[in-house]
Amino acid sequence: MIIEESEFDKQINDLLNKEKTARLANNLVETLKVTKQIGRLCFDTKQYSKFNELIVSLSKKRGQPKKAQIELVQMAMIELKTLPINQKLEMIDAIMKVCEKKIYLEVEYARCVLMLTQYKEDDNQIADAAKILQEVQVETYGSMDKREKLEFILYQMKIMIKKLDYVRLFIISKKIEPKNIEDENIADLKIIYYSFLVIYYRHENNYQETAHAYSKILESLHKNRQLEATKVDFNFKIDYNTILENYTLYTILSQYSDEKQKSLQKIVSTYKYGLEALPNLLQLIQAFLGTELISTEPQTHNIQAAEIFDESLENNQQRYKDFRRQLIHHNLRVFQIYYDSVYLNRITELIGINTQELEEEICIMMDQKLLKCKIDRIKGIVDYQLKKNENDVLQEWGDNVNKVLNLIDLTSNLIKREEELFL
Repeated sequence: MIIEESEFDKQINDLLNKEKTARLANNLVETLKVTKQIGRLCFDTKQYSKFNELIVSLSKKRGQPKKAQIELVQMAMIELKTLPINQKLEMIDAIMKVCEKKIYLEVEYARCVLMLTQYKEDDNQIADAAKILQEVQVETYGSMDKREKLEFILYQMKIMIKKLDYVRLFIISKKIEPKNIEDENIADLKIIYYSFLVIYYRHENNYQETAHAYSKILESLHKNRQLEATKVDFNFKIDYNTILENYTLYTILSQYSDEKQKSLQKIVSTYKYGLEALPNLLQLIQAFLGTELISTEPQTHNIQAAEIFDESLENNQQRYKDFRRQLIHHNLRVFQIYYDSVYLNRITELIGINTQELEEEICIMMDQKLLKCKIDRIKGIVDYQLKKNENDVLQEWGDNVNKVLNLIDLTSNLIKREEELFL
């Protein structure tokens, strides 16, 4: 529709007068009707600048019904899809002014923020995009559905990764409760969430938490292989074999513990069919679960091509060194099983490392309480039979006494039960 500007102004003024009369008379139906007519007239005549001006001014009118503001904003949200970028940005700015700090328009405000942020991201203005996003707390929005809310938070995480703001990335990740993303209907969002956590924990060199994040992704893929089609930014591969391999290797890289051993056993039992396509990985798991010496040279295990050692990923050399360290630590635990004491030069001969490195690794394991021993440098011996102090001896004696008393008590109870049954 094309009309002269003077005619447009006349029609707008007439409608504004009608709107004022209806609003002051508390006539909701008529007010809604007139405000819609104002919006439609502006859109039909492509007077978008005038609409932006009117939507802001109408929202500030005394006694303006919430419903009228909602209707105008929703009309504008629909019209936004057809506008060129410059006019779109102007209208987004106007809508945000109307919606700001109004609970009944919080969803529309969040959507406008998202559109504005995406424009900033496309224009490579990551810092500006992050600044706009971090002011929106969608986790408190009761009127936004669960999926849209999660998508918004995940977008916040994505922008923080692009900005390399890992501290704020971690803070934002806490907005999502893990139990709230276990729904099968949002399994794709669960994968994206844990993929972003992998990026964070990989940056922090936290192998245990990285492995946990990979395990969550693998759980979803194991239930539904179609989820491999999920698209994640930052060249993150959602491939079953790759995720299984990464989960296993990060578990191996983590510090030795009973939990680590249980995780490796679970991998073998739960994902045995997946491991058939990765025989080198299966052999490596079995080696770490066993009690035999293994080679401390990483290349002999044929996993150099694994993604975690990819040169394009940060800290890849550190992971390679830590993998070798875990191989050495495994062998030192094996010596503790079979020997009371052993010569240092014999250990270096069997596992292929020099004496200085051996002493350093033993000290690290002792500091982490993974090994109980002492080094006699004069004799060149590692002694695993440590002399117990008085407190340790007394504690052991007390534990043994308690065990004997418990056995006596159990035996007495069993004898009484037999007497009651047969006497």
